[in-house]
Amino acid sequence: MNRTVKFFTAAVLTAVLLSLCACGKGNSEKTLIYGDTDLSEYVTLGKYKGLAVDTSSDDYKAEYDAVVSGDMTANDIFDKKLEGQVQKGDIANIDYEGKRDGVAFEGGTAQGYDLEIGSGSFIDGFEDGLIGVNIGDTVNLNLTFPENYQSADLAGADVVFTVKVNYVKDTLSPGIDGHYEELGFKSAKDYEADAKKRAIENILFQKAADDSEIKDYPSEDKNILVDAVYEYYDNYYNTAYGASFEDVLKANNMTVDDFKKQMLESADEQMKNQMICYGILQKEGLKAEYDLPEDKKTGQSVLDEINKVENVVKDFLYDNAKIKQ
Repeated sequence: MNRTVKFFTAAVLTAVLLSLCACGKGNSEKTLIYGDTDLSEYVTLGKYKGLAVDTSSDDYKAEYDAVVSGDMTANDIFDKKLEGQVQKGDIANIDYEGKRDGVAFEGGTAQGYDLEIGSGSFIDGFEDGLIGVNIGDTVNLNLTFPENYQSADLAGADVVFTVKVNYVKDTLSPGIDGHYEELGFKSAKDYEADAKKRAIENILFQKAADDSEIKDYPSEDKNILVDAVYEYYDNYYNTAYGASFEDVLKANNMTVDDFKKQMLESADEQMKNQMICYGILQKEGLKAEYDLPEDKKTGQSVLDEINKVENVVKDFLYDNAKIKQ
């Protein structure tokens, strides 16, 4: 089944702009974004030095659990939940076969597919139809493809999906069964120390962000970001599927201009954290080292730089914080 691709939510934008791994190592002081922008004109920084975190607090414990869960999910480390019922938010591993008038249709069959229930990735009714199903059971879902579905053969068609729920992915705690090794650590203790530091840094940065104010957004830098994300998607789809991002957008009834317009409309909220990071970087004279092409101002290099700057600033906040162990 061809899934209806839904891009461009705030969560997707945040993930792309702030959560991609930086892998460059260099000593260039040139930046691709905000480099020539005096961010003091756009950002009023609040308190960011000497912030306090109590590691016995509920807020810290919740953030630590979120960091661990994110690590496990990102690295596909999980336990198989074989009993119980499927719930919204679960990642269910399923086999499915779609039939129209009793005949399986092209692209409607898969085995061992991981589906986040409630993500809206599949056509309406598919994911909701699995909520409450017992793990291990097989169900038939009587559904209808939307009239504007990208495949003309299936647009508006009544179909039946036979779906078996194999298991639900269940997040593991750090260190269980040696899974810390899959995260690149020598011991559970090393992993826990790293996760603890990142949880504290996230809390510190959120406090700094909450105490800061964005007065305006530099339009030139916003356009650089939008172009960078477009190029990121274009490279991804070319590499993974041999298709241009423009073709993917057309399949979803969108143009490149539509995409960039949506990005520009939702970019302000995502730029807030970036601008605070770069504002602290500028004010403190910090250096974020990475390899940069001389004239490249879009694509992966921009996203890598953003991630690297965030890491440098979070390290600075941590080093200047009051942490109650």
